[in-house]
Amino acid sequence: MSKFARMIEVLDLFSTAHITLSAEEVAERLQISRPTAFRYVRELTAAGFLANTSGRYELGPRVITLDYLIRETDPLLRAAEGPMQQLAAETSHGVILCRMYNDAIINVHKETGYDRRAVSFGRGREMPLFRGAGSKVLVAAQNARRLRRLHDLYGNHPDVQAFAPNWPAFRHYFAQIRQDGYFVSVEEVEPNTVGIAAPVSLPETGVVASLSLILTRQRLEQVNPDGLAQLVSRRARAIGGALLALSLPVPAESAPVAPTNDAPTTEAAH
Repeated sequence: MSKFARMIEVLDLFSTAHITLSAEEVAERLQISRPTAFRYVRELTAAGFLANTSGRYELGPRVITLDYLIRETDPLLRAAEGPMQQLAAETSHGVILCRMYNDAIINVHKETGYDRRAVSFGRGREMPLFRGAGSKVLVAAQNARRLRRLHDLYGNHPDVQAFAPNWPAFRHYFAQIRQDGYFVSVEEVEPNTVGIAAPVSLPETGVVASLSLILTRQRLEQVNPDGLAQLVSRRARAIGGALLALSLPVPAESAPVAPTNDAPTTEAAH
């Protein structure tokens, strides 16, 4: 493993349960020598990825600035903000947007509705790969080869065994989700929490994210889940449309034309 990969492993040690670590703890957890651990944390601190507070290290300012840069420049987040706010306002429920990176599904944005208790997982949280509406919609969107690979890797995981004891059942389960166009999960991620998710897709790219409405189980008993699913699907399509518009080039007839040196200016023409 390269030195860079080992240093990335240092960053992976931090979590909500371990917000600070000493160099000695890094050495112990990664099974490396103390001098090597001290060198890694020193270099990461110099680069801004860690901050040193009295000999204990925490995630540093570079992580914050990179997150800000992503939030300000990611076309998907720009396209999703309006429809997500609209969905939260018209349902009074929380809304989250998830993306799949390799075998990880990450919550990249959330909007909080009237019932703030329903959305306890915010931006940056890694979601279970095979639990929850948003995750299952994303997995269902994978092609057959990728889906088979996921089953080969995780088929014996308890989360998978809970709904698919074998490959044919696994394939059928996700084919049904893909056919339905949405999924409703009940208490799969957290107690008393329900997710209703639909895919966000582009015409040629396919599914790029999942949009989930988050509500309590008590609220589910008072509403029409199919109606909410259709609303989530409409907002997901709106995100896809906005994202497509952001990626389209400006038509030549509507693009501003810069004046040339040999063309008269407006004042000269008059």
